[in-house]
Amino acid sequence: MSKFCENCGSELKDTDNVCPNCGAAVEKTTKKDVKKDVKLKNEQEQTVNTNESKKNTKTFAIIGGAAALVVILLVIIIALCSGGYKKPLDYMCKGMQKADSKTFLKAFPAVMTEDLEDSIDNDYLEKQLESFEDEYGKNIKITYKILDKEKIDKEDLEDLQENLEDKYEDSKKKCKVSAGYKLSVKMTIKGKDDKETDTSTINVYKIGGKWCLAGASSLF
Repeated sequence: MSKFCENCGSELKDTDNVCPNCGAAVEKTTKKDVKKDVKLKNEQEQTVNTNESKKNTKTFAIIGGAAALVVILLVIIIALCSGGYKKPLDYMCKGMQKADSKTFLKAFPAVMTEDLEDSIDNDYLEKQLESFEDEYGKNIKITYKILDKEKIDKEDLEDLQENLEDKYEDSKKKCKVSAGYKLSVKMTIKGKDDKETDTSTINVYKIGGKWCLAGASSLF
């Protein structure tokens, strides 16, 4: 392996103690020094590799965490989208069971609320609940089970939207009907003394971005 003078750069022989060109003393490198340099170099390379490995591991962990979060969000979104049409039935049953018109009216589109408030209030629902208690006993529980669902045709959705827009001309944006299901629902009214189960058809619609019922006349 060639050596060079650290002072002037001239090539040296292994036996030179001084540079033949400039006379500078030649520093002797022992095997021990070489081993020390090699060891230092290896340690430096190992440190670099370790730091890179930690950096990569952290990056993979971040990517993995983000991917897991995306999956969880997708599961939540799918669950909400697939079961959202049940919400109006939940509000309807809870409102009737508690004689709470505020909860009951959540089952209907916002554009209808003002009209329905004139006919359906707490007093009206309390009378309805009393009639249930007379027939089935106290502690009324109203539950439902969806037996079947069928998509409502686009034409029928458009007809409903047109009717809503004609009736609520000042709130046409809230009348957008984007989806609908015809549900076969088994309703159960149970009291302390008796219960009754009946299967009926209830239509639910997505109106103004919210799943709801489009009328209350057929519910009582």
